[in-house]
Amino acid sequence: MDYKINKLSEQKNDSNFTELSKQIYYTTDHLSYDYPNHKNWFFNKHMQGVGLDREVIYITSHNNICGVAFLKNSDSEKKICTFYVSEHSRNMGIGSVLLQKCFDYLKTTTPLISMPKYKVQYFLYYVYKFDWKITQILSEYYNKENDEVVFNGKLV
Repeated sequence: MDYKINKLSEQKNDSNFTELSKQIYYTTDHLSYDYPNHKNWFFNKHMQGVGLDREVIYITSHNNICGVAFLKNSDSEKKICTFYVSEHSRNMGIGSVLLQKCFDYLKTTTPLISMPKYKVQYFLYYVYKFDWKITQILSEYYNKENDEVVFNGKLV
């Protein structure tokens, strides 16, 4: 698969930055099911920190976004806030490449990461490979439908 790895912070001065940001967001818009505040958080919090203590790493193939990670790298928190590989790009190694880029940016293989309980099964390979530890299970943290499973740190 022919792909390109990009950091959004490196494109902050490009004329299409706003459109690119919207395109990246809409790749993850469906996550609003699990995270009802996702759109507001992305545009009003995460994007404000891009180039400071936040980053968006995304992978494109033939000008289509096929994987994204929203990261926070501060003195107190090394966190993968969002990690998504599009359905048509799964099982091709994109997730492993993207995760390695997250590790490089955060300078750790055990970042804070959380996900709805029903999605843990999709991450088990990485959980075992990198020895991630469940550190919290939070009921109704982001929504009333799913418990949030936290690895490698604490959300609250």
